[in-house]
Amino acid sequence: MNPRIIALYLPQFHRIPENDTWWGEGFTEWTAVKNAMPLFPQHEQPNVPLNDNYYNLLDKKTMQWQASLMHKYGIDGMCMYHYYFKDGRKVLEKPAENLLRWKDINMPFCFDWANESWVRSWSKLKEYANPWSEKFETEKNRNECENKNGILLEQDYGDENAWRDHYNYLSPFFHDERYIKIGNSPVFVIYNPDHIQCLPEMKECFDKCAMLDGFDGVYLIGGQPEKENSLVFSLTMEKSPAYIKGRVVEKKFDFRYGVSDFSEYDDVSMMIIEHQLKEGECPCAFPGYDDTPRRGRGGSVVHGRNPEMFQEQMEQLLLKAKKINVPFVFINAWNEWGEGMYLEPDDRYGYSFLEAVLKARDNFEKGRVTDETEKPANVIWSLRQENSALKEQNVRYRDYWKAMDRILCILENGDSISGYLERYGKHETIIIYGMGMLGKHLFYLLQNANENITSVIDQKVLTGSHNYDGVPMYNMMDEIPYADMIIVTVMYSYDDIRRELKTKFPESCVVSIDDVIGK
Repeated sequence: MNPRIIALYLPQFHRIPENDTWWGEGFTEWTAVKNAMPLFPQHEQPNVPLNDNYYNLLDKKTMQWQASLMHKYGIDGMCMYHYYFKDGRKVLEKPAENLLRWKDINMPFCFDWANESWVRSWSKLKEYANPWSEKFETEKNRNECENKNGILLEQDYGDENAWRDHYNYLSPFFHDERYIKIGNSPVFVIYNPDHIQCLPEMKECFDKCAMLDGFDGVYLIGGQPEKENSLVFSLTMEKSPAYIKGRVVEKKFDFRYGVSDFSEYDDVSMMIIEHQLKEGECPCAFPGYDDTPRRGRGGSVVHGRNPEMFQEQMEQLLLKAKKINVPFVFINAWNEWGEGMYLEPDDRYGYSFLEAVLKARDNFEKGRVTDETEKPANVIWSLRQENSALKEQNVRYRDYWKAMDRILCILENGDSISGYLERYGKHETIIIYGMGMLGKHLFYLLQNANENITSVIDQKVLTGSHNYDGVPMYNMMDEIPYADMIIVTVMYSYDDIRRELKTKFPESCVVSIDDVIGK
């Protein structure tokens, strides 16, 4: 039996009273997504759904559309996050409850119990310039949450009575013919099982309830448990990319790329492919990761997502799952737009990630996939990546040294750079973008020509008060005073930087240092 492909599914795309209270009227996941900002050159933000499809999950047509895409592109079902708290409190439950009523929507599904307390941790990240948080933050709700240690919804597992109540809520879903089962046991995933000290007792209660309900028990999957209670699970889940990144990839907290944690998509993908699955461990692919829409500069980015590498992930994980005889390959996720993990079509990649799933499935089922970990292909891939990086670096250094040569020629000929600037019109005030080697030389070249440098911009600078030789120094997230001209010294990503600058300074003349001194 080939493994089934199941995508994790976030239901936070409709208004609920709780989010209106905590984050401002009208808040949904789209609020963070729409307010996202690029934090470094080539940063793919904001992510925009294809045709501006900022859907509402309470709209039946939305779930019909999602179900049709799921079947068209080879996905077998959705694993919906299930938010069930202390004393039976539920949030974001309406999409699943609606699906239960809409029997005509062919969307196989199961639940992933997101069993952690909801806390207002995002509020602590204002220092990292989180636009949507600042927009909706109020002193009142901040103080209220601080009085409760930041807890918005408390998770508490109670006793056997609470467990039976929980099962009774789940029972109608379990009986739905679309609910995903293994044999006669409904599949139920627990996001963080290590939080549940009473898990063996709870599992026993669930199983008893299920058998009285006509099932053979509950088929429990643990979201990468580490404690001994992992023995109560039928399977565990790898939960990429967090699982791999948390164990293999060293975090960077130097804001080198404008965020606290930066990795390359291809690198993390290869680690997932090379990771040896344990017995009973379901693999998990991911199409990308970028939670800066939620967390601003305090977020994590897996940069350079691409459908080709995602397809490679899927092919290899399907093969792995088949070899160790586990029934599922999970994808994280179908629609986690606020974390950059989504298969749904956008205006940058279209349907490419969905098409990658279909191609991977087709190649796997037709026997066209070979195990990359059993042949030197992974070594070749690594060498190819290293060679590509060296070529890119060589191009960068070549361009830098050409620019430096032209600067030296200007100095040797006794020319003034002011003459080079005149072709671009008014330049009474100037900003320099990029204070690396070229930026510093340009800075003093302009000063010697008595040009008015009002400020400099460098993404390595944290937000706040900084200066370079007496001139204010900013990050793009800061409020930066207007200038007539902005000269960009970062040539290798000039086009992306120019677009970002023109968004922030539509009236300014934005030129590269190559434009200024290269002609």
